[in-house]
Amino acid sequence: MPSPPPAAARATSTPQVIAQAPATALPPTHTPTATMVPPTPTPSVIPTPSPRPPGTLPRVGIQVGHWKSSELPDELARLRSSSGTFAGGYSEAQVNLAVAQRVVALLASRGMAVDLLPATIPPGYDADAFVAIHADGSPSTSNRGFKLATPWRTSQAAQHLLDSLADEYASATGLPLDTAVTFNMRGYYAFNFRRHTHAIARTTPAVILEMGFLTNSADRAIMIDQADRVAVGVANGIVRYLNERDPNDGAALLPPDFKTQRPISPAGLDVYAAPSDQARVLEHIDADGRFFVFQERDGWYQGVIRGKSRLIGWVRKDQVTATNDPLPTPAPATDS
Repeated sequence: MPSPPPAAARATSTPQVIAQAPATALPPTHTPTATMVPPTPTPSVIPTPSPRPPGTLPRVGIQVGHWKSSELPDELARLRSSSGTFAGGYSEAQVNLAVAQRVVALLASRGMAVDLLPATIPPGYDADAFVAIHADGSPSTSNRGFKLATPWRTSQAAQHLLDSLADEYASATGLPLDTAVTFNMRGYYAFNFRRHTHAIARTTPAVILEMGFLTNSADRAIMIDQADRVAVGVANGIVRYLNERDPNDGAALLPPDFKTQRPISPAGLDVYAAPSDQARVLEHIDADGRFFVFQERDGWYQGVIRGKSRLIGWVRKDQVTATNDPLPTPAPATDS
C-alpha cells in the first residue's frame, strides 16, 4: 500500500477548505515513519495574549496519541506504558499516526506551519490550534462514533475549534457523534498547563479527538480503509476554525477562571446531568458544600463537587453564590 503523502511545501495563501480525497487503506502491518516538522521556539505563556504579527503563518499542532509514549518525560512517567487500544490487528498508535500524517500534509499544502507531535508536548506549546488524535476502544463492539472534548476550562476559541471539527468531521466521515465524553478526555494531560511543563500554553485552543471505535468493525473500516476521508474531516475542521476566527481577539484565547460557588439555600441544591431542571439528578450538595466551576452556559454552571472530583454535573447559577472560602463554614462553638 502507498505510504501517507509527504508534507507539501508551505504556502502563504489563505487556507482553503480541502476537497475530499480518494480513500487509501492503511498499511496492515507497518507503522509509518513520521517526519517531524520543526516547531518554532516556544514563547513563555503570557496572561494577556497579543495578536501575532501580520503575515504570520497559522501554526497548528497535530499530536499522535500514544506515539512514542515510552519517551515521555519523568513528570509523565506514569503514562509511559499507555499503549491505547488494539483491535483487528491494528494498534491505536499505528492508526493515529497514519491519519495524523495525512492531516499534516493537507494543512501544510494550505499555507500553515504544522507540527507533527508525539506523546511528549514541547513545554508551553504555543499554536493557533492543537488537536490530539486518538482512537476509542470499548469492551462492547457495538459502541461506535467519534468524540470531541476541550479542556475543563474551555476558552471561546477552543469551543469554536471543537464546533468546527464536529461539523466537518461528521460530514467527511459519516460517523455519528458520541456525546459520552469521558473525564480523562477533559482532563487530558497535554491540556494541563497548570500541572505539567510538557503541555500546551494557556492560550492555545485545544481539542482531543477520538476518531471512532477501533473495537467496532464499521468504525475501524473507516479509520483504516478510508484514512484519507478521516484526515480531510480533521483538516477541514481546523481550516474552518482558522478562517472563521478573529485573529485579533486575544480575549477569546483565554480560558475562563471562575470563583468557587456554594449553595444559597440552607437546604442545599441538586446537581443535574445536563443544564436542565428536567435532567437526571446526579447528587445533592449540602448548604456547606462547594462547587468548582468549569464553564457557564445559559444560566447554568458545569463543574464538580468538592470531594467528588469525578462526578461532573450542572447547577443553576441563581441557586449558588461565589465564595472565597473553599472549605465548609466551621460549626459555631458550643459549651458541650
